[in-house]
Order: sequence, then structure tokens, then C-alpha cells
Amino acid sequence: MLSKYDQLKYVVCLALISLSSLFSQNSKSYFDCPCPQIIAHQGSSLELPPNTIEAFELAINQGADIIELDIWQTKDEIWTVIHDENLSRITGIDISIGDVSLSEIRNFDAGFGFYKDNPSIIRSKNIQYYIPSLEEIFKKFPKQRINIEIKDPDVSGLIKLIELISRYNMQDNILVVSSHYEVIKKFRKLTKNKIATAASRSDIKKMMFWGWVPFYKNKFDAFQLPFYSETIKKYGMNLPDWIKEKQKMGLEVHYWTIDNSKDIMHAVSIGTNGIITNKPKVVYDILKDIGKR
Repeated sequence: MLSKYDQLKYVVCLALISLSSLFSQNSKSYFDCPCPQIIAHQGSSLELPPNTIEAFELAINQGADIIELDIWQTKDEIWTVIHDENLSRITGIDISIGDVSLSEIRNFDAGFGFYKDNPSIIRSKNIQYYIPSLEEIFKKFPKQRINIEIKDPDVSGLIKLIELISRYNMQDNILVVSSHYEVIKKFRKLTKNKIATAASRSDIKKMMFWGWVPFYKNKFDAFQLPFYSETIKKYGMNLPDWIKEKQKMGLEVHYWTIDNSKDIMHAVSIGTNGIITNKPKVVYDILKDIGKR
């Protein structure tokens, strides 16, 4: 049950989101070219600890158009940028993110797992990697386009997330995705579809079942599909004609996670709108060589 104060904040957030859409030439400016977009998966995540400010900075410097990140809520209900619910793989501390506060997380080493798994990469002694809050990311990169994956299945923090997006005027710079259908469904309802979202698995199933019905309208703005999936191949969701058909419907098509040069070229050739990659520099160099940057 929301307090009256939280209810008031929510109403104000919706008003701000609606006003921003009125004054924006394109409420989905997140998708503006150059195309295909380079979407840096957790930043430049093969060179620096993933989901850290340093990895995002490097990705942007390497030519990424969009940074992709994952979020969970802490014990004190702060949206925090990290991939796993349990912190052992990333920090070496066996605890769930929902059981610690943001201030406690500050003492954890966000580079522990990365350098353990990559002993050939020399760690700078001058940098202490930490897990950032989403608010810190907004402050650090105020004009950056950001692909946010909500990992947390709990819908209770969505109003705070929307308020945070609104407070930093990031409505047009955000694409939100979640594998938890109830989460993305609730997010769309709360924002009245004013913020771009990508299809969940349930969205795709509904589209495949009901898409032939006249006037059927998708609730999402983009597909983010696993490039190497046999299911994607089976249903032809990696073919140029399928992509063109979806683009004519006003939908974007992104593929993840592509690091191989040959596969990057193939993704470009079939007309993808975005390439989600751990190697943004490799994608940028390829696009530059073929005149797309």
C-alpha cells in the first residue's frame, strides 16, 4: 500500500513523463541513428569489470551508442547496477543483494570475479571498482542512452524507478527490458507506455498467436533476441524479410550477444537495428570500415 506521499510522487512523475512527450519531437528518440546502434553489454565488459562506471566510460570512448546494464534493489530499496542477485561470483561475498544496503555494498570489490577469471589482464592498483547505483549512472552520464534490464522480479520498486528516471529527465534516453513479464507489464502500465520497452518472451508468444488479428497492437517497441538461438532460427526471426516486416511496423530489432567479427558483419547484412556486444570497439571498427560510422 502506497503512502499518500508516494502516491503524490507517482502522479507528479506521470505528469512529467507526459509533458516530456509533448515537447519531444520523437518520444522514442532512444532509437535515433546512427544505425545499427552499438549497444555495449555491461559496458566494455571483456576489458574491465562489467557494470562498473569504468567499463561504461571505456565503452562510450570506444564508440558505443548505448550502454546496457542490469539492476536489482538493495535492502534499503536502492536500484543498483549489478547482474547477479547473489554477489559471490562478482565480489567473492556470498550474500544476496536484497540483504545488504547500498552503503554496505560500497565495501565490496566489483572487480574480484573479473580479475579472478581473467588472470592475464593486469589490474590497476589505482582503481577500486565498486557497484554503482542507477542514480550514479544517471548523474555520470546525463545524456547517454541506456538499455536497462530489470533483473529484480519484485514489482514494488517500480514507482521509485520511474520517479528516478523522471527526476533525471531520462525518459527519452531509456529502453527497459525484463525477462519477468509481470515486471515489464506493470512498468508499461505505470508509465502508460511513454518509455520505450523491449519484448519479453511472453510478448513474443502473444504476438505470434494474436499478431494476425486486425488492429492487434504490440505493447513493446523493440525485440532483443539471442543471435545464436536455434529457436530464433527455427521461426525465421533472423531473416532479412522478417526484420523488414517488423521494422515496417515501427519495431526495432536488436541481437545479443555478438562479439565475433564475421557474425557482426552478418548481423549488419540482415538489417539489424542494434548489436549488443561485449566488444564495442570491434563493432565500431567494423562499422567504420564499411562506411556506417
